[in-house]
Amino acid sequence: MFSLVLLRNVMLKSRYMFLFMALVLLSIKANADTIFDFIDLDLATTSRYYYVAAEGDSNNKYSKGFKAEAKFNYKYENIRFNGLAFTNWDSTDDSRSYSNIRQANIYVNNNIFTFGLGVDTFFWGVSESINVVNVLNQSDIMESLDGKVKYGQTFVSINTRFSNGDFSFYYLPLFQEQSFPERPSYGLAISKNAVFEHDKKRGGIAARGLFYFDRLEFALSYFKGTRRSALLARHATEMAVLTPYYIQTVNYLVDGVYIAEDFTLKFEAKTGLEQNAGFTTFNLGIEYPSYAFSKLVEEVIFIAEYAFDDRKLSAETHGQNDIFLGGKFNFGYSEQGNVRFLYSYDFDYRSQYAELSYEYRLNDYFRFKAKALKVLSAPERDQRLYALSGEEFINLSLHYAF
Repeated sequence: MFSLVLLRNVMLKSRYMFLFMALVLLSIKANADTIFDFIDLDLATTSRYYYVAAEGDSNNKYSKGFKAEAKFNYKYENIRFNGLAFTNWDSTDDSRSYSNIRQANIYVNNNIFTFGLGVDTFFWGVSESINVVNVLNQSDIMESLDGKVKYGQTFVSINTRFSNGDFSFYYLPLFQEQSFPERPSYGLAISKNAVFEHDKKRGGIAARGLFYFDRLEFALSYFKGTRRSALLARHATEMAVLTPYYIQTVNYLVDGVYIAEDFTLKFEAKTGLEQNAGFTTFNLGIEYPSYAFSKLVEEVIFIAEYAFDDRKLSAETHGQNDIFLGGKFNFGYSEQGNVRFLYSYDFDYRSQYAELSYEYRLNDYFRFKAKALKVLSAPERDQRLYALSGEEFINLSLHYAF
């Protein structure tokens, strides 16, 4: 009988990890009708192409891989179980061959309160570019650099609903460090030995109140714990290595959407305390639908957002004084495909960044995805984007979902 430790090592390190996971998922799917109320499996072949080869490692310019995702739920009376498992294998970057439990939780409802326990992914925020209030889960930067793909977060929660909203409280017992792939790199190798401010490594506590008023929806939130985004600093004894440094943070947050007749306003803001200093960051945006291209697509939604962060180089993202412009639209029969484009300009450093994503549903089972990003210009003093210059890539994937 294999031990759990040996099984874990096989799944995380072997090139057969994906095949193993796929066989398990197919086995589960075969019995899904008798086990789960709902199950959705997604198997994909992936490829990543870097525009520039890594210095001294030309084999890392192109990689191929596989990934699998299984989502399921089951409900019994007032108890609900949810699960979401993810695994990825990459041909050239061992750090991108990994597995993660995004969701494995139970929620119990007694008509007044809902109690939650386990692992879950919580998404806070409304912006298209940078979600400054999305603070609970650790970002999976191996899947996406924009911070919208998250690892699962262990939690205990209680939620109650009222006439025009709800209130939730979260206890987050564990903290998960960021995992850094070989590429994209950040100029230097990144140490696996992280440092924590005051030696504190804690998930934290959080609370959130969500409110609805006619055309306005907004939330007021609070978070205290270890900041998910690490600062990358050179250690005095290892100047050729960047060491992740996790600081403690206190956040007061607000986000919301106002839907007018002809446009939509979105806002996110956060203030608080880090490293004995106060800070403020926000993202204000507008979305405007246009039918000027109705002969090609039914509707194009134009996006304009402005992100500000007075923490500058210690900010969690590159949006410390940036404007984002872009658009998104669906096309084809029954919205068969969609396109999303974003361009950013930094008023402080004059840096420019762009990303383009495309998805097309071939039929009920197959769909194709592509995403490209490019640092158009970045001076050395813009440390975040400058470190990614030469590390830009395009992702392609073909998915089979059933």
